[in-house]
Amino acid sequence: MASYKLYYFDGRGAAELARLVFKQAGVDFEDIRYTGEEWPQHKSEMPLGAMPVLEMDGRKICQSLAIARYLAKEFGLFGSNNMEAFLIDELFEIFAEIMNSHLVKIYYEKDEDKKAEIAETFKKDSAAKYLNLIEKRLKENTSGSGFYVGSEVTVGDLLLYNSMYGHRKWLGKFGVDVYEGRPLLEEHFKLVGALPNIKKWAEERPETAF
Repeated sequence: MASYKLYYFDGRGAAELARLVFKQAGVDFEDIRYTGEEWPQHKSEMPLGAMPVLEMDGRKICQSLAIARYLAKEFGLFGSNNMEAFLIDELFEIFAEIMNSHLVKIYYEKDEDKKAEIAETFKKDSAAKYLNLIEKRLKENTSGSGFYVGSEVTVGDLLLYNSMYGHRKWLGKFGVDVYEGRPLLEEHFKLVGALPNIKKWAEERPETAF
């Protein structure tokens, strides 16, 4: 098996989904975390001068979602057929759109009051259309497993779990919880969080600011 190194800052951020895939699969990797002070001396070592980066037997690849997708496919966590894989890809695109079309505005806004306004606007005006579709997909899975697709855990479940955790942690600073009043998503979050490997990692991982 390949040897893996995952490079990122000392935070969950864009690398956490890849970490969850490693943990759920039970595959060892080096979790290399650079401080802000250390990063400049390593920036030129990365393909696009950014992180996260995954190194496999000396070869470095980048882009956080591409890394997570690759690892999930390698470790059998990308569904059991093409339709399941399609629905997982759809979920990836949904959360990418949420970030790139909505949440990124909060990130770049300097005024804290305006950040809170943007977060509240997202909750009132846009969040429902995404979350309604996610809930619809969960209901469409009639396997009885409770997972996003099929009868076994996939990276789709890890993505939904990680996104809920991250959004609540971040938007919660502005008093906003877009997942409030959605028991189906709450049940799914608890299901994934109770998986032995995920539960263990959540208890052991470093407590970080992001």
